[in-house]
Amino acid sequence: MIGNRERDLASGLTMPPKLTLKSILGFALRPFWTFNYLTNSRLSLPNVENRIKGLTNKVIRIADYVNKQYDPNVTWDDISELASIWGGPFAVKGVLSSKDVIKAVDAGATAVILSNHGGRQLDGTPATIDVLSEIMDELKTKTEVILDGGVRRGTHVIKALAMGAKACMLGRPYLWGLAAGGELGVSHLIKLLNAELVRDLVLLGCGNVNELNASHIRQAKIRNFYID
Repeated sequence: MIGNRERDLASGLTMPPKLTLKSILGFALRPFWTFNYLTNSRLSLPNVENRIKGLTNKVIRIADYVNKQYDPNVTWDDISELASIWGGPFAVKGVLSSKDVIKAVDAGATAVILSNHGGRQLDGTPATIDVLSEIMDELKTKTEVILDGGVRRGTHVIKALAMGAKACMLGRPYLWGLAAGGELGVSHLIKLLNAELVRDLVLLGCGNVNELNASHIRQAKIRNFYID
């Protein structure tokens, strides 16, 4: 189920959105954005638009809506069945411990995505980079490990790849670019990340990302306590 996202509730992030003094002020301070929104076609979400028709005259929290779409009774057997039905590359997202990574692999996953869902689900869970080494040590198969969460710079990508991750995922950064400049904003973000990644590879003496390994990083010994 979805976590208790208190900030969403306080900011009026409901369906339909609930205007607050802060949001009204935000619109007033951004007249161009507001004009552009009001004069263009209405935003649609094709993947869920058929599921929200009954909410036209209702105000409902995003969390309540999402929870109605989830099945809290999902088990690893269900994951295995889905992987079997699909029959192709199959990724399981949202794992943070080596034991769950192994369960995902046993269920048929060809890739696992380490993610704490932006730190908005369960307070006290570790950053994905903090569990990556442990998971790579435990994982003895060729299953791909993809890191999601906290990736903001090219150096973050380099650290994850050096520790054994196959790739990294981005969430908030591309959304910031999209909100600021649309398609051009996202393109600019990708160019910045790529330029930093290439520059840092050169500074490390690597010809490409395949030359990255654990010798390129040094982990600081910081004692933290997390929910496992």
